[in-house]
Amino acid sequence: MIYYWAAKAQRAGLDPYNLDNLSRVAGQRVVLPYLYPPAILYLLRPFTVLPLGTAVATYVGLKVACLAGLMLIWRACLEVRDTLVLFVLVILGFSDAVFNDLFAGNVATLEAFVLWIAFLSLLRGRTILFAVLVVCASVAKLTPLFFLPLTLLTTDRRRFRIFIATALVGGVSPIISFGGSPSRLWQYLKMLGGVDERGPTNSAILPLLRDIHEHLANRRAMLAAISPTAVYVAICLVVVAITAMAVGRTMRTPDVDRGVLLERVMGMVIVYAFLLPRFKDYSYCLLLPAVVFVGRRIKNALPLLVFVAGLTSRNTLARYALDDFPLADLLWRYFNLAVACILWLGFISHIWARSTTLPSSRTLRVSETSGVLR
Repeated sequence: MIYYWAAKAQRAGLDPYNLDNLSRVAGQRVVLPYLYPPAILYLLRPFTVLPLGTAVATYVGLKVACLAGLMLIWRACLEVRDTLVLFVLVILGFSDAVFNDLFAGNVATLEAFVLWIAFLSLLRGRTILFAVLVVCASVAKLTPLFFLPLTLLTTDRRRFRIFIATALVGGVSPIISFGGSPSRLWQYLKMLGGVDERGPTNSAILPLLRDIHEHLANRRAMLAAISPTAVYVAICLVVVAITAMAVGRTMRTPDVDRGVLLERVMGMVIVYAFLLPRFKDYSYCLLLPAVVFVGRRIKNALPLLVFVAGLTSRNTLARYALDDFPLADLLWRYFNLAVACILWLGFISHIWARSTTLPSSRTLRVSETSGVLR
């Protein structure tokens, strides 16, 4: 409904970021702000010609259709027939991420739909289409531009040109969305920076660190001087360095087949979900196929991973069993983040184990030399 009223406010020439304007258009007091770039409202304007109830039903129907499409896309990407497993994850995965998205009416399912079409395009060798779709997916939340470097991990001869061109377009599009005014964009980013959501609705590393900092600082004054943001940046650097090192070990051979590319896509998706400073509960729907990917590559891990990912942070026997455990409340408030961490560790374990079976570049050169001598 916030999208609906914001699109109506914009159409009437009003500032959609002003709650008074939204309240005036809605005819009632609105307490939730509109938080996305203006470009999204142009896409939502067709809904405003419908009555609110019809618009909501149409919008939710579109999201359900995208969800059905995602199931098919995930199967095509994974090349497995784990329909039942994917269905269970859609219903229960990451504390009911999909249900939360449908209930809240967020654009997360639509964003995930576009991104997974992009990933499938990349796996099928359509690098330009992949890059264009990633830029399109970034219109709402900007952060999907994180996936553009995947173009550089392909064997496409045009990959550098494609990456530079789409990165420029993706970088400039937010300014264009705000009418070409960098100052308006800066004000918008400052507004986003002031949003401090924590716990189950924003299960991410930065809000977790802020909660831990407040918890410990109340007991030891010396810890108050430690900045959660500095610790967050350090964690990001460590995670990126370890991931790059592990993936780098698999790049000893120049061959990049579909399996290797899927591996890199899944790695980027896991790191993206794990490290973003703001990753809402419904955004975790993007990560559902990664549970199957990691579970299939570690012996006997799939049932356990599906079970863990299917737990809910709101009502489980395990939660009551751990009630007396130190910091148990923080564990359950950030349970989705804990599952993402498990997936990242599983991914690194798989990559590291696979890299040990690959021939080194020196062995390859010796083999090639031996072939020439023969």
